[in-house]
Amino acid sequence: MLLATALVLAAKPWPSRATVQVTVSARCAGPNSTEITVSPWNVRVQQGDEIEWIIAANANSDNITVRPKATSGWPFASRGPFNATKGQPARANGMRPNGRGSYKYDIELVCQAGNNPPDSVVVDPDVIVN
Repeated sequence: MLLATALVLAAKPWPSRATVQVTVSARCAGPNSTEITVSPWNVRVQQGDEIEWIIAANANSDNITVRPKATSGWPFASRGPFNATKGQPARANGMRPNGRGSYKYDIELVCQAGNNPPDSVVVDPDVIVN
């Protein structure tokens, strides 16, 4: 008697890549009276993920610029700056292999509401790659 055996290997799927969104909002009541919200402040990503910076629809700012503080160690292929407008997020993708660690970056914006003079603001949240 002849016995045939078939071996079926299940292919391991590629890990799915996530796009982690960071929402930036600016509310300004006058000169040096700007409130900035960055959510999440410390953005946590996994190896291979991407980050998208979005300006909140009700923000008193139409543009943001995201700049890594140290471009030589930045975990993404593109080292910025990353520019966003309302409706057009900025995106960091193409994570380099083994980019684990904590990375500092700045968000620069100009807050303008009503007849108040514009207020230029820089905040410095972090990216943490697990």
